[in-house]
This record gives sequence, structure tokens and C-alpha cells, in this order.
Amino acid sequence: MLNALLAQLSPGPTLAIGFGAESIGVSEIVLAVSVVGIGVVLIVWGVLSRKRDVPGHARDSAEKLTRDLIDELESRAERLEKLIERADTALAELRESERRLAAAPKRIVEAAIEAKPRQEHSIFTDPMHVEVCALAEQGLGPVDIARRMQLPTGQVELILNLRPNRGS
Repeated sequence: MLNALLAQLSPGPTLAIGFGAESIGVSEIVLAVSVVGIGVVLIVWGVLSRKRDVPGHARDSAEKLTRDLIDELESRAERLEKLIERADTALAELRESERRLAAAPKRIVEAAIEAKPRQEHSIFTDPMHVEVCALAEQGLGPVDIARRMQLPTGQVELILNLRPNRGS
């Protein structure tokens, strides 16, 4: 397992995770995991080697704990390798998309932007304003419309004063 982790340190595609002005690459992550794993194993080995007079059941328990820790570290290393593979795949896809986008002629992009229909927005197309005007045409006053629609009376009066063809 250690050889597989050390193989990851060879130059190759890296994934950079940014933290402020610095970034951490895949190699640094793998190295950190390896160092932590080796540290845990050395600590457990040091503790077990000093206590020779430990009863058998305690030694067995410590050995089981050591095996469990090693298994957990190997499991996490495998998960980390899978995550690194997924990140590398995603990065490759992003680079391919970027390459294709850069290869697209500029005039095609401009034509697509110009072909996009533009929506005109007006206070007279807003559903709330249309409803205020419809209630006014039914004969309701600004105060009644404001209560019914839960709007400020001043807003209703403004909408009604701005509408065209109000027949005053």
C-alpha cells in the first residue's frame, strides 16, 4: 500500500485545491496521508514495544487495535485514491470543454447571442400591475384595490396614474 501511495508522488496531472493565495496539490495530500499513517503505526509500535509486562489480553487488544487502525488507514487511502481519480477525470473533461469552446469560431458565438430573443419588461406587462388596472376598470378605488392585493395605497395610486388611456 505504501508503494502505491509513493507512486502517486510521481509527476503527473494534479488537482489543486485553493486556500487563499496558496494551493494544495494531489501529491501533497497523498504525502500527508502517508505521513499520518506511518506516524500512527510508529506510535502504536513504540507503545507496544515498551510494555513487555502487559498481560496477554491487553496485548491482544492492542494488536487488534493496531490492525483496525491499519485497516482504517488503508480504507481511507483507497477512498482518497478514488476521489483523486474522479477529480482528475472531471479536470480532464473541463479542459476538453475549454478546448472545444476556444476552437468555436467567434462569429458563431456572436450569432447565438444575437439570436436570443430579448424580452421587453414594462410595468404594463407585470402581472401585479395588470391586476391593479383590471380591478380599477371594474370600478374599485385605490384604497379597495390596495386592501384586496395587500399593497400600499400609494403604490396602487402610482400604478393607476401611470397607466395609459385612463379616461379621466
